Amino acid sequence: MSSVISVGGVVKARQGTSYNVIGHEVHVKKSSAGTNGGSFTFELVTAPGVPGPPPHIHEHEDELIVVVSGEFDVLIDGEVTRAKAGDVMDFARGTAHTFTQVGNEPGVTVWTVTPGASFEAFFEELGALPAGPPDPAVLVPLFARYGMTILAP
Repeated sequence: MSSVISVGGVVKARQGTSYNVIGHEVHVKKSSAGTNGGSFTFELVTAPGVPGPPPHIHEHEDELIVVVSGEFDVLIDGEVTRAKAGDVMDFARGTAHTFTQVGNEPGVTVWTVTPGASFEAFFEELGALPAGPPDPAVLVPLFARYGMTILAP
């Protein structure tokens, strides 16, 4: 069985095509190719204290995230909310957002991005960056190529 669902099936936790995306483990569950670009689903494993990407806005995608474990401080349009296991985060296109994993154990979330056509290429580029804190001079144009705007700190 493939490590990514193409047509029906099960991909176990922490399995699937994997990337290291700015300090987070990404495991692809349903590729965008498996949905004709309609969506892209992945599991994100985040160590305690690891921040998400810089606050940013998507021009094209909506992100719906289910918190499986951990605790996250979630910033959406200037408001911070704590999200825990069982909560759902909605990063609708056009909203400024980011998160930080604030729990004591690794946090696990499952994300569905719609449409998902460009997200695998985006993750491949992010995964190719050197380890350590990402350079804003590299991130800003990379995000822009995929229709995302990084906001000033």
